[in-house]
Amino acid sequence: MNAVQVETYLMIVRQGNISRAAHHLFVSQSTVSQRLDALEREYGLKLFNREKGAKSISLTEEGERFYPIALKYESLIAEVRSISEIQEGNTVTIGAVDSVHNYIFSDLYTRMMDDLAQIRLGVHTYQSDQIYSLIAGNELDIGFSLQERVMRGVSVTQLFEEQMVLIQPGPEKTPIVKNEDLDASQQLLVNWGAEYRIWHEKYWGPLAHTPIQVDTVKMLRTVMAKRDYWAIVPVSVARALRTVENWSVSLLEDPPPNRVCYFVAKEEISPAAKEVSEVILESGDVIGEIVREWEAY
Repeated sequence: MNAVQVETYLMIVRQGNISRAAHHLFVSQSTVSQRLDALEREYGLKLFNREKGAKSISLTEEGERFYPIALKYESLIAEVRSISEIQEGNTVTIGAVDSVHNYIFSDLYTRMMDDLAQIRLGVHTYQSDQIYSLIAGNELDIGFSLQERVMRGVSVTQLFEEQMVLIQPGPEKTPIVKNEDLDASQQLLVNWGAEYRIWHEKYWGPLAHTPIQVDTVKMLRTVMAKRDYWAIVPVSVARALRTVENWSVSLLEDPPPNRVCYFVAKEEISPAAKEVSEVILESGDVIGEIVREWEAY
């Protein structure tokens, strides 16, 4: 496995077919197919369902399990490539979970690139429980965690909270759903933290009893499209998926606790990290618009 093969695999996933992937990679379709074939042969995997004449291709079960591995590989390669480019004191590294990066802060990062052109941003995806140790170890400047912890020398500020809602494939369903009416065997689970786990156990038992658990919204979207699953997600994710997939969004009669996101940073940070922090902490109106409650949409 090499960086080119992983890049090609991820581009196919992101674009939905080999033709568009080839266009974005500036290579021929046959080159994309050759790279994918080489990757599959090396590990004895079949990563995609490829049907002759079909406009799009889908991930196999092996392809779905390979996806988070490829993301980690991509992140590591990006870090290695950036070593020679980093200017000391002028790069700010930011860590957060996938759903926060992609559904809350993507526009804000673009704005910072315009307003803080002298600062280079390094944006990385981690699980919430990793972020505190990475901040403490000076591997990240800033983090967005879904967990609150007390750690010496680390500042933790609640940044926002957002409503959790039910999503289901298909046309619009009833606006309020009774928790007990949902079939636990059809749940596509994302672990949204300790408070969510406690609430979840009241109706469907421990998270370990759930048949399928995913850790990224990308994976959730891919798997949910194949069957009549249901999932509970933050309202920012639900709004985006409803726009793209035209899925149904409902409230639960007994809703889960809101998802809370914390801004995490060392108490002593670099001037560049301080500038970025100020922009983030002053973006309450922008964040509020993204996470407003579902009834407002």
